[in-house]
Amino acid sequence: MLSAVLFVLAVGASVGVRAEDPPWQTWTDLHRLAELPTANRVLLRDSHCLSGCRFDRHSEGDWRYLRIEDGEGVIFDEPGAGAIVRIWMTTGDGVSQPLPDDVTMRVYLDGAEEPTVSLPLPAFFDGSTQPFMPPLVGDRHSSSGGNISYVPIPYREGCKITLVGADDQRLWYQFTYHRLTGPGSVSTFTGKEDLSQLAALLSAVGSDPWALQPTGASQTSSGDLTLEPGQSAVLSATTGPGSFTALRVDTDPAVWPEIELTLTFDGRITTSMPLSDFFAVGRGGLGSTRSLLAGVDGEGTLYSYFPMPFFGSAEVRLTRYEATTAESVPVAWQLRHRRHQPSSESGHFGASLGVDDETTAGLDIPLLHLDGRGRWVGLFADMGSVNTPSRQYLEGDERVYLDGSRHPDPHGTGTEDLFNGGFYFDQGSFSSPLHGSPYHLQPAGEDITAAYRWLLTDGVPFEAGIRAGLEGGPTSNLRLRVRTVTYHYTRPEPGLWLWDVLDLGDAASRSRHGWSVVGDWTLQALDSQFEGEPPEAMQGTGVYRPAGTSRFHLTAPEGTTRVRIRRRLDAGIGGQRADLLADDVQVASFPVVAENPYRRWREQDLDLPASAVARSGRLDFAVVALPNPDISSPSPIFSEFRYELWADVDPSLFANGFETGDLSGWSAWTP
Repeated sequence: MLSAVLFVLAVGASVGVRAEDPPWQTWTDLHRLAELPTANRVLLRDSHCLSGCRFDRHSEGDWRYLRIEDGEGVIFDEPGAGAIVRIWMTTGDGVSQPLPDDVTMRVYLDGAEEPTVSLPLPAFFDGSTQPFMPPLVGDRHSSSGGNISYVPIPYREGCKITLVGADDQRLWYQFTYHRLTGPGSVSTFTGKEDLSQLAALLSAVGSDPWALQPTGASQTSSGDLTLEPGQSAVLSATTGPGSFTALRVDTDPAVWPEIELTLTFDGRITTSMPLSDFFAVGRGGLGSTRSLLAGVDGEGTLYSYFPMPFFGSAEVRLTRYEATTAESVPVAWQLRHRRHQPSSESGHFGASLGVDDETTAGLDIPLLHLDGRGRWVGLFADMGSVNTPSRQYLEGDERVYLDGSRHPDPHGTGTEDLFNGGFYFDQGSFSSPLHGSPYHLQPAGEDITAAYRWLLTDGVPFEAGIRAGLEGGPTSNLRLRVRTVTYHYTRPEPGLWLWDVLDLGDAASRSRHGWSVVGDWTLQALDSQFEGEPPEAMQGTGVYRPAGTSRFHLTAPEGTTRVRIRRRLDAGIGGQRADLLADDVQVASFPVVAENPYRRWREQDLDLPASAVARSGRLDFAVVALPNPDISSPSPIFSEFRYELWADVDPSLFANGFETGDLSGWSAWTP
């Protein structure tokens, strides 16, 4: 039954979003999860196989180092400001094993010669060393085959991570990180940060996390109803601005798949799916998912604590499907509503359902395909084999293409790795605050696994669209039965548009954009592929040159306040890095990318700080190619095939419909 866990919260006025809070610090106010950050990218550096093979690991004879520097293997090297917000790692051979304590991981921040952190690998995850303590970390026993840390490691002027003693070790690793346009008020990690508020939030699973938040006064409505097959009931139809912060539903678990939840915000239907999918319980029933943001509590009540902002209207509806059992079913519900003006940067909450009884081998399984601006914040998946008891369907990598890029980033190392586990969740089913695998079923001749993950500090923002998919098996070779739910916040209008392109292989384009270079250069053709399955092949011609400077200009539209530069390059050449100058002032740096001789096409995006952006007209750039930091490499070579300028426009060009609830004026809006 529904217990009295929802109550009027009156702990003072909302603190709102403080300008000095970095974008990963959503735990200070969960309303921030709904906000769509600008000039912030969330990316992944990991050990995935660059040729598309199944062995997504660092191992003897197959190092995944970016380079070796003073005897240390560099596995992460990012210039500028940002933060590591998630570290995942595992090792083993068929089953997970303890991380080797004779391997040291070192974290160098802001160009320092001495590491800020230097610890044996287990100490990052086993709870033995401050600040890497539970519930922010977990080892392979608590995370079922994986080792995970959510301790944020921010930096102002770059981060380098190395491994010592790992040359002959078999390791899988992932580093999720934010890339900012500038340091702002970011404070570099010292290890003495107060993370007690985040720890308290993650320790409160099973209770209402908003009780720990400065949310301001809220009101709870509740009711009891009976649903017949085909019958619909509106739980709430409200006007004016506000947000929902809790939804709880209590009914017979047998009918969870028979009742559809529909959420409509400001005239947009953003969610329409069965209760069992939306609350991430799938076919697990009672005692399955129990997490921070969604699941089923100890009394059998379904709950969601996602913030759901709206600006003009909102409706919550339950509908009983027609083709169900004949009996009527009682439903009890509670909905918490806070009347306030959400941040103007908030998106609409939504959840997207994907169902495929038999996927197509060779193609990524679609997870999410959205246009416009948004943030991806969660995933629940019920995955199964087809006519085989094998669990190799968990070998697939996730691939995320952001804002029209042809290069996937994030690009994962395995399905269970995506959900912070390892080796097919070899320590069994589990539920934790931000991730879990709530059930494993073995029907006759097949195998089924469920998993979820909430992206609290590592939600993936996008400006013009997102296309996320999951590889089917080790090399996209398997068919799966899948049922997935992706959770997101969106606005229908893009935040950035493609405005100008410099094609280095086209003489007219070089001339039109005033391209020039100091030093030698050659034009060369490249016939290769992008990463992904199936890999996208492309032919192109670009510039190859040694260290030096190229100059060009691109045109931004009137009213521009934000600019992104996208560079296309040949990743078959290792060690490439460069500084980007605007009006002869350094504004960003292209980081070193992993050398990939197999799939050589690559794209890199850099968002520029506001100080580098003109309100309109011509933007003058210089790309200063730097010497290769890998001392074992001979002559440094830099490649550039294409530069794209993405920019926003004056927001007055759009109707003010998002805030009013009338979206008919949006150029990208279709009813």
